[in-house]
Amino acid sequence: MKETIFLVVFIFSFLKTNACSCDIQKPIVEFQSSKYVFEGKVISKVYAKDSLTYRVTFSITKHYKKSDNPKTLELTLKSEGKYTGEWTSCDWNVNKNENWLVYSYYWKGKLTFRYYCSNSKPIEKRIISEREQKILDNGNEFKIDKYTFTNSDGHFTNAKPKVDLDSILRSYKNKNYAEKYNENRVDIVVDIDNKGNLISANLTSKEHMTVENNEIIDSIYNLNKPKNVKIRKAKTNFEKDILKIVNNLKVWEKTFIEGTKTSVRIRKFLQFYKKPNEIKVYY
Repeated sequence: MKETIFLVVFIFSFLKTNACSCDIQKPIVEFQSSKYVFEGKVISKVYAKDSLTYRVTFSITKHYKKSDNPKTLELTLKSEGKYTGEWTSCDWNVNKNENWLVYSYYWKGKLTFRYYCSNSKPIEKRIISEREQKILDNGNEFKIDKYTFTNSDGHFTNAKPKVDLDSILRSYKNKNYAEKYNENRVDIVVDIDNKGNLISANLTSKEHMTVENNEIIDSIYNLNKPKNVKIRKAKTNFEKDILKIVNNLKVWEKTFIEGTKTSVRIRKFLQFYKKPNEIKVYY
């Protein structure tokens, strides 16, 4: 019994300490959501009395994002696991005399930044790539309205249609569609502008994912996308009905870069499944 308990605790600890996995936003998206983007040297590190957080002060050597350009900045970070008692593989820390590239933002009234899931990095260990340097140097000239984003580009709010789509789908739930699995699933790609208006909706095809079909908009920010155009006609009654429904969803909620009031043009990939007595949609 003791061996079993030990094994369970060991497995739980292993999973807990190896659970660090996330997507890094494209630098220009994190640039847009950041308050300050800068290079700086850590000149001070002070732990809070409860040791759960610490404050680091950076001497700024270079500002990238236009701001009031302070010469120093104080940021608050969560302490390492040895202080909080919650050690995970996502543990990281900042030490005095280190040089960092920082994409900072406010959280609960305090300026902070991330290492994992972020483009922030100690620049002694991870040099700034030529591509990222070009983005940093041109970030203030970025014209966000020119681009279409997807969730693979960064962190965005999950906008939905401004009508009750589930209610619309319920009126189709008892329709007799073919029982084959591949005829009971429909994939739709939609483009929505920064005001929430539907631009286009089409059946998703592999061509919508193919790099060779990208519409070249720039050579700096790595945000080029294939055009969202009609690649093929609907083959099944389920595809025909779903495509008609989605094309009538003319108004959506605005999509924002997470944590900001900046709305963007977004591309969403919707999946519709016909199940017994219901149709489910996943955004």
